[in-house]
Amino acid sequence: MKKIYSLVAAVLATTATFAQAPASGSLSFPAKKVTTTATINHGSLKAKNAASANKTAATNSGWFNYGTAIEALTSATSDLNANYLFPDSMGYGDFGGTPGAIWIHHLAEMVDFKSYVFGADPSTSWVTPTTAFSVDSMSVVYAYTRNHPNTAIVDTLVVTVYDNSTAANLSTSGFIGATAANYLTDTVSFKRIGYNQPGNFIAAPTATTAAQVAPVGKYVFKVLLTINDTAVAAFREKAFALPSAFSSMGSKLVIGSVQFRPGYTYTLAQNVDATANTFLFTSLEEKGAGASSTGTFPSYLDCNFGSTACDYSTSYILPQDVRYNIAASWNSRFIPSYAYTIGYGYEHHLISFHLVSNTPQGIQNLSQNTFGLTQNMPNPYTKESVVNYNLTKDVNSAVFTVTDVMGRIVSSEKVGTTTGTHSVKLGAFAAGVYYYSLNVDGNVTTKKMIVE
Repeated sequence: MKKIYSLVAAVLATTATFAQAPASGSLSFPAKKVTTTATINHGSLKAKNAASANKTAATNSGWFNYGTAIEALTSATSDLNANYLFPDSMGYGDFGGTPGAIWIHHLAEMVDFKSYVFGADPSTSWVTPTTAFSVDSMSVVYAYTRNHPNTAIVDTLVVTVYDNSTAANLSTSGFIGATAANYLTDTVSFKRIGYNQPGNFIAAPTATTAAQVAPVGKYVFKVLLTINDTAVAAFREKAFALPSAFSSMGSKLVIGSVQFRPGYTYTLAQNVDATANTFLFTSLEEKGAGASSTGTFPSYLDCNFGSTACDYSTSYILPQDVRYNIAASWNSRFIPSYAYTIGYGYEHHLISFHLVSNTPQGIQNLSQNTFGLTQNMPNPYTKESVVNYNLTKDVNSAVFTVTDVMGRIVSSEKVGTTTGTHSVKLGAFAAGVYYYSLNVDGNVTTKKMIVE
């Protein structure tokens, strides 16, 4: 990683208490997992099924999930884990045959759609920093049991969607020391998400100890759960359309949060799993739960602290300690998966987003790839990489251009125009995310790459 300058170091120093990672087991019993035999076919997930991408002359669209995209990119074999989601710890669940207080109360998934991880998949690579898009649907993989005597009860998922069009909706922080060393770097950048404890809702993070405020531009809606949604023997994926599409830009970070609201009343220490209805969310533990000190941490694409080149895709939970305001420096904050050590099973939530392009004319060219433009190899790279493209006939002009995430031209050159396969060598650019484009007689194909 590049050197962190003193100004950045000072920012980290001012948040040093916040930036310390909790040891495994110190926050809301992270070892308290649910043992279940339920399974799901990963290949059937909407976010993995390229055939579900709806590309027409008028629009491009596709399903995005960071965990499944990491699996595909790195050929990782992830463990599928599940746990209860409940509004408070009054409700008890079945933890390996032993009833115990449910400790996870709210989920959040932050997706950085400009991530290189999505750029490697042709069904999702059409999103660029200047792409206007709408989130028109989402999905969640879940288990749902209904044991309440009243079969007419309707439970609810409360979903909140917002982005960082208003900068204060998120803030930047980082882990240093031992936590960063787990990821073989000196700093792990992440975005803070706030939590309003009195109101029990997701919020914009502020430094004050007063109640956190709601994000600007938040969009809240409900998804109803009935007996038809019951899923016990196997996990199911519930896809739902947003009542109105949420519009954003490819350069913006989108946050989707999910809460479970039971449609029944319950009492302290009631085993809601046995006597009422329960909802279990699912997450992927990237690379599985091995014993290696580095093999079981989620992937982190190294970057300069706070840089626009950072990949901020992260899964978060709101655990028991934060829910009841007893989590010390983590009070009023959702906790990112990077904060936990080995054995944490909820690194990538199976919460997916369906995007539709709002600027189809430009995006259509990006996805067609009519020239057989390949992904650069190797990728990521440090010193040198190669891109190939193929022309089925002679053309008048071909220009290969590299731009940074802000759209600034880093290099541009005229390349081969004759029929056949051509190669372009990429040099040692500064570390970060880039986009390379091939313009053949006015038709453009673009792909992403990363330089370490």
